[in-house]
Amino acid sequence: MPHIRQLCWVSLLCLSSSAVAANVRLKVEGLSGELEKNVRAQLSTIQSDEVTPDRRFRARVDDAIREGLKALGYYEPTIKFDLLPPPAKGRQVLIARVTPGQPVLIGGTEVILRGGARTDKDYLALLKTRPAIGTVLNQGDYDNFKKSLTSVSLRKGYFDSEFVKSQLGIALGRHQAFWDIDYDSGERYRFGPVTFEGSQIRDEYLQNLLPFKEGDEYESKDLAELNRRLSATGWFNSVVVAPEFEKSRKTKILPLKGVVSPRTENTIETGVGYSTDV
Repeated sequence: MPHIRQLCWVSLLCLSSSAVAANVRLKVEGLSGELEKNVRAQLSTIQSDEVTPDRRFRARVDDAIREGLKALGYYEPTIKFDLLPPPAKGRQVLIARVTPGQPVLIGGTEVILRGGARTDKDYLALLKTRPAIGTVLNQGDYDNFKKSLTSVSLRKGYFDSEFVKSQLGIALGRHQAFWDIDYDSGERYRFGPVTFEGSQIRDEYLQNLLPFKEGDEYESKDLAELNRRLSATGWFNSVVVAPEFEKSRKTKILPLKGVVSPRTENTIETGVGYSTDV
């Protein structure tokens, strides 16, 4: 475990009551780097009305410090408190002396991919981002890995994806942590037909703007590009093209519906609505 430099930092927390306003200065010693930063973030959640020079406040600070350290793999810190009397014209000082203890290390990162994810290069690339065995546990790495799986699914059209199992196991006696993830992406959706509503432009002109063909695998960037191209024509005041998921669950063929509102200068008003001028 890397040596933890003995640094201290100070957070000013104020005690207020109906009869008296007293200040308590909290001083935390023994942390540095990311450990200090994470503990500071946890302590910032303590409300001013919780600040008292008694055991309840100490317990609240103790919990916050432990939560901040646990997220970075330190589950067994030693925390000792000392309450010092105030100096002349000063505040009471509550000192929390922290020894992080032995960290929990990564003992295994099992990730099972099912469905299309088994052969999809983007999912397979994610497997290479798992932390190495023996590195200190960072719960954020685990959470971010799961978010990345979901992000790939949304980006590439695996809309039936699910976590069959996701568990971060801690064997505290061995100081080891184990990822256990079973992820089923399901089948990848494909683009279906694209229809437009509210347009004064001939449909074949709009269809020529499509950056994909019917039957192509879904990519969110292609949907975004279609919206961009339609907006760039200058024909419409508003453009929204969105998938119609309710029509695609069985076939995995995803139709798109574009709802547009025409610009006045591109339309000729008639008694029954608009006629095409393009």
